[in-house]
Amino acid sequence: MGAQKTFEENLADLEKIIGQLEKGDVPLSESLTLFEEGVQLIRLCSKQLDAAEARIAQLVTDEQSGARMAPFDLEGESKGV
Repeated sequence: MGAQKTFEENLADLEKIIGQLEKGDVPLSESLTLFEEGVQLIRLCSKQLDAAEARIAQLVTDEQSGARMAPFDLEGESKGV
């Protein structure tokens, strides 16, 4: 686990940890360690998403005021952005 990994790699690591914990066959001490690692990965992924959102916000411009914040449209419903 580290800052050098991509978001996708960190997310894959988190999914692996979740899978191990969901099985329920991991000893308690190891479960706690995995849980702590998972929390760290969640925080790291959140930071990476925040950084990506900031980059997207910088790229969205309008003609009058330069850069502006615009909601990210997951469904592609906004026609003006």
